Amino acid sequence: MSDYLPLCAFRQGLLPPGCRTCAWWQTTGHTDLPPQMAADKRRQWMTGIESTWGHPGLLLESAAPGDAMAGCGAPVVVGSISYAPAAAVPRLRGLPFDSLAEGSALLFCLWLDEDQPRMQGKRLLQKALGQLKTRGITDAFAVAGSPDDLRRNHDHSWRPCPHQLFSEELLEANGFVPVAMNGGLVLMRADLRGLLSIIGQVETVLRRAIRQPTPSPAAWTTRGP
Repeated sequence: MSDYLPLCAFRQGLLPPGCRTCAWWQTTGHTDLPPQMAADKRRQWMTGIESTWGHPGLLLESAAPGDAMAGCGAPVVVGSISYAPAAAVPRLRGLPFDSLAEGSALLFCLWLDEDQPRMQGKRLLQKALGQLKTRGITDAFAVAGSPDDLRRNHDHSWRPCPHQLFSEELLEANGFVPVAMNGGLVLMRADLRGLLSIIGQVETVLRRAIRQPTPSPAAWTTRGP
């Protein structure tokens, strides 16, 4: 059984070490920060976003099968995704794309535990899009590409991370379309007006096809901190 939690500054410690000590999107420049400094920078950025806009991401937690059956195991975090107003993401200003529309949001850093089915990553992305739509966001952006493309063409100093960028295939499967390309990086956009209803219809068809129960509308809401 899976559940979603807001990714707040005080929950940063629930992320895997490589994520909670990476502040690539939250900073500028070409210096790979020491882990503790990066963690502090990331926490400061998250705190600022929370105070003016709300939590900047989601955590996916899941109980291990044995623990769930026993009813006594604490859930563990197995995935995360980040998002924020595009204008508030420092690294975006250094990438070779034009400024994004005012009021748009950027999604980034989708991490999923390697033991989780890939469908969980898709659902986490869809859940994030739902959260953005409830905040009145109509234009959601994300950057697709490989860590090698990023390091080779745009940023030679930072260590490559497979979670910083999305795969183009995943974004296209969730309604994103390319709007700009530069040096192996692809800026993609999703128009959230009407997109989520289409996603919901597709998910319903899939569940019926594999005879899974349809979740209640509460599945698209986030549990409070």
